[in-house]
Amino acid sequence: MLVACNNWQSKKLLGKWQCSALLEDGMPVPVTPSDINFQFFGNCYYNFTSTLNYKEAGTFSVKGELLYTLDTINEASTEKAVQIINLTEDSLFLKMNADGKERIIKLFKVK
Repeated sequence: MLVACNNWQSKKLLGKWQCSALLEDGMPVPVTPSDINFQFFGNCYYNFTSTLNYKEAGTFSVKGELLYTLDTINEASTEKAVQIINLTEDSLFLKMNADGKERIIKLFKVK
């Protein structure tokens, strides 16, 4: 896991990210985007908060264009993978499948 956490993509992820838009099949999802946040740390650890007070935290790695997370605070959690479709110094777009629908989370880096 350490090698996958120390690649150039993982280093770009480090820091706090806040959602600016959540799209499902290209349409905005009616949520408060600022409720959705990621924080990635240099020790391959992450925190995630979302709507309805949902929280998870655990380990992460990046392999190619996939971001893998393993929540270690919620029981019976399995490793998840989402596609990184854009990663720059200040923006991160993640693509995932939610109940058969394409979901895209657009995040910006909090300074």
